[in-house]
Amino acid sequence: MNKLSIKNKVKNLIKKKKNFLIGYSGGLDSTVLLYIIKKIKKKNVRAIHINHNLNNKSIKIEKHCINFCKKLKIQLIIKKIYKKYKKNLENNLRKKRYSYYKKYIKKKEILLTAHHKNDNLETIILYLIRGCGIKGLTGIKKKKKINNLNIIRPLINIDKKEIKRYAIKKKIKWIEDIENKNLKLDRNFLRIKILPIINKRWPFFISSIIRNSKICKNQNKLIKYLMKKKIKKIIKNKIINIKKIIKLKKEEIIIILRKFINLNKQKVLSYKLINLLIKNIKKNKKKEYFQLNFKKFNINKYKNKLYLSKKINKLKNKKILWNKKNKYIKLPNKIGILYINKKNKKKYKYKNKIRKPYKNEKIYIKFKIKKKIQIYKKKKKKIKKIWQEYNILPWEREFTPIIFYNKKPILSPNLFVTKYGKYKKKNWNIIFKKNY
Repeated sequence: MNKLSIKNKVKNLIKKKKNFLIGYSGGLDSTVLLYIIKKIKKKNVRAIHINHNLNNKSIKIEKHCINFCKKLKIQLIIKKIYKKYKKNLENNLRKKRYSYYKKYIKKKEILLTAHHKNDNLETIILYLIRGCGIKGLTGIKKKKKINNLNIIRPLINIDKKEIKRYAIKKKIKWIEDIENKNLKLDRNFLRIKILPIINKRWPFFISSIIRNSKICKNQNKLIKYLMKKKIKKIIKNKIINIKKIIKLKKEEIIIILRKFINLNKQKVLSYKLINLLIKNIKKNKKKEYFQLNFKKFNINKYKNKLYLSKKINKLKNKKILWNKKNKYIKLPNKIGILYINKKNKKKYKYKNKIRKPYKNEKIYIKFKIKKKIQIYKKKKKKIKKIWQEYNILPWEREFTPIIFYNKKPILSPNLFVTKYGKYKKKNWNIIFKKNY
């Protein structure tokens, strides 16, 4: 493949786009991508190099990236990863890289990555090994949006050999990372040990897999189209109506549950865990409430509806002292913050307006108390009944803060004020900004 064919393929994918940030490792693929983009676009091109600090050669690679970008007159951002991951190295480093991309990309910029046809093949096989569904077999997309990052992969249909021929022809210098030969990493093991044997036996293997990937992609689009109306009826506001799902075929339930998890911005479960979830839904269909725990989130069934909630450590009997001088306080387990606001927000009306504490009163924040509480102008009731009246879901009650002055309950921010918290001339507005 000659220069024009590669250049034109890249050009077709980035046409009409003006500003780019390129993920630059210093290796063959990203170096060629950087070179071609600079040839196509004379300006508005920046690069970002993430130094993984995995070995002694990382500084040498960083210097190479600096020199190459100077030669091309491209602004280069360099960031280092200092944390040493003991488990899931590939996945954790990828997450960290993308967090840096998100942090340093400008508003109108598009992120370009150097994924090529061989990367796509490896990804499909790895998904297959992990037991993914049809979506995983569609492979790497040309264009994608991840965490509000617009990503284009201009080399995705180009073979690694073609990229290398182009680099040699243009006398482009790149630098190899010795970590690419680390067989402990799944992708490297597949690339170095497995694929050469397969390709020797079946030279058409890459083309065949990529072709099948396109078929899976079309089938996935068809499934989405056919299921779209059904999903809209069953999933509303990221909540599933169990009565509507329970009578469907298992294959349909799997698709709906995967969509439900995806809408709640969580990584989709394996088919084994999805089947476990279906089994539990059917088993507990008569129960008002049950919770199924997974690694990073919980699935909750409450009053014939299915909810997804973040996994948060329990705060039962937790008591926190809030210094009066501080206008805000971070709550434990990243559940949110409480802050004092001088102007009462309209949407809360008078739910947060309370009297200021007296000099002899300390401010405490408590969770999941058991005592009865008397809301201002109402009868004394058990906290469980109050939560029910205010539609606080069972798993959220654990993390809903109640503010005390000494031993007297004053308010639950955004919800109610007690008889002890009735505001006077000097008052506070305490807002709860939750993170779950």
